[in-house]
Amino acid sequence: MNAADADAADSLAPRLPAGEFAAFIFDCDGTLAATMHQHYRSWLRAIEMQGGGFAPSWEEFCSMGGMSVEDTLAAWEQRYGVALDPARVRADTDAFLETVFHEMRPCAAVVAVARAAVARGVKVAVASGGVRRRVLRTLRVIGLENFFPVVLAQEDVARVKPAPDLFLLAAQKLGVLPEQCLVFEDSPKGKEAADAAGMHCVLVEPQ
Repeated sequence: MNAADADAADSLAPRLPAGEFAAFIFDCDGTLAATMHQHYRSWLRAIEMQGGGFAPSWEEFCSMGGMSVEDTLAAWEQRYGVALDPARVRADTDAFLETVFHEMRPCAAVVAVARAAVARGVKVAVASGGVRRRVLRTLRVIGLENFFPVVLAQEDVARVKPAPDLFLLAAQKLGVLPEQCLVFEDSPKGKEAADAAGMHCVLVEPQ
């Protein structure tokens, strides 16, 4: 790694708050895995395939990370006046992502935090708003298959982010109190969920 690469990696390293935490809970896409650009491209393609006639910006897309397809489309219908079919969006985004899984890479600075936490005896979990099969595949692609003893996805809760359900369930499964948990997120909606769960949160730059 040259000096420029080292400086770039250091700039992405999460700044941990002071204090001791019993558990670290990680979002997946954009936090552990540098996949948000692939997901963004998949959504733009899905919108275009339904003749949506609008294109959310990168910043807008990232601000809604962790929300369900239905909630995302409801927000965009209100904003852009266009109703899209959630089932078609899922099918079209899935089809696109199948072609770009080979591009996905770990967010090295965040993964390093996770590995260092485990080495210190801190419990770890993944709590993602994505579907389980895709979350598990992403973890496998970035070399973290079987690393996390607890992996939660949208199928595990009634409400996804910004509701706190995923994070509260992760704490329960890890056997720790919510206030003992530190969440790592790349989305404001994810931070809302962590705040609602009574957990500390580190917000990282989405990748």
